[in-house]
Amino acid sequence: MPSTLRLAALLIGAALALPAFAAPSCEQVVARLSSQLPTRLDQTELSDALRSLGQNGRLPAKFVTKRQARDAGWQPGRPLWKVPGLEGKSIGGDRFGNYEKRLPAGQWQEADLGYKGNKRGAQRLLFARDGRRFVTVDHYNNFSEVPACQ
Repeated sequence: MPSTLRLAALLIGAALALPAFAAPSCEQVVARLSSQLPTRLDQTELSDALRSLGQNGRLPAKFVTKRQARDAGWQPGRPLWKVPGLEGKSIGGDRFGNYEKRLPAGQWQEADLGYKGNKRGAQRLLFARDGRRFVTVDHYNNFSEVPACQ
């Protein structure tokens, strides 16, 4: 077999084997993570957020920054869903300062998880542009790293 055909066969074989080495689905990762936490997560919401961040570097459209929410009429401490146009939305995409240095060095952003329309809860997704992801269910007291997923 000529070397170019041999190389093509190797490349095709390698491409077919890639799914075996690919990252697990975000649903699998989140189900495993949720089972290890003292508080259950909205697994669909977190899976969707992780997948969106991985695919296009942005949170899903259900998330709005605090500035976007304020521009729509929201005031901190008030229910987000009481503001017309923000029903079903959650706060997400703002900078997280990491002032206590509890996460690795880097530029972090955060998103509320499990928001149900009244007060913001304790669950957050923390994410960096380099792909690192953490979840806290107790308002930044403890962090769980989220493995890569697709």
